[in-house]
Amino acid sequence: MRSARTRTILTLAALLAGCSNAGSREPKAPEPFTDFDTLTFEQSACLFDCSVFELEIASDGRVRHSGPDFERTGGPHESRIDRRGLAQIAQALRDARVDEMRDSYQDGDEGCKGAITDMSTLSFHVTRDHGQRNKSVVLYAGCVGPTIPSARMSALIKAIDQVTGTGALLEQRKKLRRPDGEAVAPST
Repeated sequence: MRSARTRTILTLAALLAGCSNAGSREPKAPEPFTDFDTLTFEQSACLFDCSVFELEIASDGRVRHSGPDFERTGGPHESRIDRRGLAQIAQALRDARVDEMRDSYQDGDEGCKGAITDMSTLSFHVTRDHGQRNKSVVLYAGCVGPTIPSARMSALIKAIDQVTGTGALLEQRKKLRRPDGEAVAPST
């Protein structure tokens, strides 16, 4: 009886040894709440009083505003957004169908049937999978035509602004400039 029990235990031990992860549960990787590593948005100058800046959003929630409008008024601004905000931006990217867009909308051969002069150029760059999948879109804001994704880009910019507060931050910084464009020292 004892040898039958020993044989049964040894048989079970041998079977379990053949299944290297039997009974163990590998920790499941957390679900990504965003589908980008970094998202960068830049706006260039225009003839009027357009803000000139760069906004970078990292998948861990770090947000960095920089560029001339920030350099002249106290330097870059860094903040954080939460998972919900990141998820909203990721959804806005999907809704805008950025991957379906051309890389450039600036010239007639890129869909511009007409152009309003002296407007900003908007640049989006999305990095995914540690740089393995990237997408960039450059849109001259004055570019008009039936294939220009202006409404989708506007919706994306609005969604990003709602989460990051970029518009409000730019307005605050604008108040720190004198009428001649020179910086005024921030009040402490």
